[in-house]
Amino acid sequence: MAEKEDQEDQLVCIRKMVAEDYPDAYKLWQKTPGMNLRDFDDSFEEISRLIKFNPGFCFVAEKDNQLIGTILGATDGRRGRIYHLAVAREVQHTGIATKLVNLVIKQLKEVGIQKISIIVMKNNHEGELFWKSLQFSKRLDVDTYDRII
Repeated sequence: MAEKEDQEDQLVCIRKMVAEDYPDAYKLWQKTPGMNLRDFDDSFEEISRLIKFNPGFCFVAEKDNQLIGTILGATDGRRGRIYHLAVAREVQHTGIATKLVNLVIKQLKEVGIQKISIIVMKNNHEGELFWKSLQFSKRLDVDTYDRII
């Protein structure tokens, strides 16, 4: 079994995300259960801005020249945040998501970030289980409020 996993690893390339990846990334996000896309937040302009301000924290995974995974990492200089972790259904449960998360955590640690957070939609039970498996703790003491300015 380990040999098969090693072969899979060789076929998957993880690299920094660029704005030109957006169309394929957005298609993946649309197919990902639990992904709550919003016109403003997830527009090409907003995702491009996030990549521009956080160039070392956003990654894609590719296999056979097809985008099969994404993760958007960001920091405000004090805390880290992960957005849009997605892996194509046919390659889920192969370790790609964990590798993407660990890469963002590694990059954030390198710039001194010691705390990272994520948002999981209330109906995304699979996502909740994944994040718990990576030792993320659910906070019950805060609610999140948004305002478009």
